[in-house]
Amino acid sequence: MTDDAERARRPRSQGSHNGLSRREVVAAAALSGVAAYLPERRPNLLFIHTDQHFADAISAHGCRHLRTPSMDRLIARGVTFRESYSANPVCCPARAAWYTGRPPSENGVVQNDRFPLEADMPDLGQWFGARGYESLYAGKWHVTGRPFSRSFRVLTHGHGLGEHGDATVARAAREVFRSHRPSDKPFFLSLGFLQPHDICYWVFAHTERMETLPYPDLERDLVPIWPNLRFDEREPESFRKYWRSSRVWEQMKQWDEWQWRYYRWSYYRHVEMVDAHIGTVLDALVETGRDRDTAVVFTADHGDGMGAHMLWQKMYFYEEACRVPFVVSWPGELAAGRHDRTHLVSGLDVAPTLCDLAGIDAPPKVRGRSLVPLLRGRPVDWRYHLVSEAATTGRMVRTAGHKLIKYQGDATEQLFDMRADRGEMDNLIGTPASEPIAADMRRLLKEWEASLEPSSVGRLAGGW
Repeated sequence: MTDDAERARRPRSQGSHNGLSRREVVAAAALSGVAAYLPERRPNLLFIHTDQHFADAISAHGCRHLRTPSMDRLIARGVTFRESYSANPVCCPARAAWYTGRPPSENGVVQNDRFPLEADMPDLGQWFGARGYESLYAGKWHVTGRPFSRSFRVLTHGHGLGEHGDATVARAAREVFRSHRPSDKPFFLSLGFLQPHDICYWVFAHTERMETLPYPDLERDLVPIWPNLRFDEREPESFRKYWRSSRVWEQMKQWDEWQWRYYRWSYYRHVEMVDAHIGTVLDALVETGRDRDTAVVFTADHGDGMGAHMLWQKMYFYEEACRVPFVVSWPGELAAGRHDRTHLVSGLDVAPTLCDLAGIDAPPKVRGRSLVPLLRGRPVDWRYHLVSEAATTGRMVRTAGHKLIKYQGDATEQLFDMRADRGEMDNLIGTPASEPIAADMRRLLKEWEASLEPSSVGRLAGGW
């Protein structure tokens, strides 16, 4: 089933009240002759996002090699979607997709720091500000061509590229909660935490093969080697040209296993750092009583290679770089303590979900889906597949059972069985049994692309 068909059947209104949209409540009341009850006040919205954070790098998600009590607390009080994917696993494109609900090929931000957001496309700060919310921002923004001061009241001034530490971001949020009065407008507060992004600089400083572990006492604490350190060399040509031909690759492929383990150990420490600052925010919510009237959405722009497939950084479709946390929490209003491993979720779902929580329509032509029906336990005909983009010409199609990776113009594709081969070690392309699956996923991709309205730079990928 295509997303076009699903969108045709979905409710026109994004708003909901106890599982029904505000419009449905009013209509039902009119038919019954009873006055409709709608809350006088909409919830505050807190959008927390980390940077370069793989979905499974959370202790509540089963990782035994780090401690994330703050994220665990948020998950215990909400629903965590375990099959959640970045719309484009690199900073600017992923973030532009959050704030517009449109994929980078439509919103124009197809690469980092190069192509600007389409000037006539509203972002969530503008959208909520025009609909009775106070739009506030603290921390990293990083959406090319759209200064965040045009859309939000900025609490941490600067360029929004991560120049403020995460402690500053957390303190800014705490002051919002402390100063907010019942008579004030509801707020939409977006918090852009930087970590664990700076694992990038750890890698830059350690690309050469090391002879010995610089801190010998760490050896007993290093993460055991993971099953997918190696890789199937049948990778798309565009991917291999970028990732398997660089000077950094020539150095890192010479690492001993312990150096890869040291890298992943260091990555987990970066995650723990940001977890502490998220804890400051959650503590302040409770201390001020704002936790009772504030819906929280938590996600990340993309993940990190973490040494899987001997890779680092992001901008590709292996799980570690592309799958991200997505948690929604509103105690007393939404389900709590639930791990959803069934529904495929995209970064494109951020905008319609936040709008639905606020009881307002989403911006026009959003390509994501509101998660609120899932959060309220309502039966819903959910998407069969999702599509992510990367490096302008790359696409990933993900169904419940498989992942297809394809780059425009490349002869080599990848197809993985995501139930039997979660580590993505065996490319099934070329096997007789896989061809009907791959053909169907190519069809899904073609239909998805045909439904879009690409920007001028989005057309660079050509036809699918």
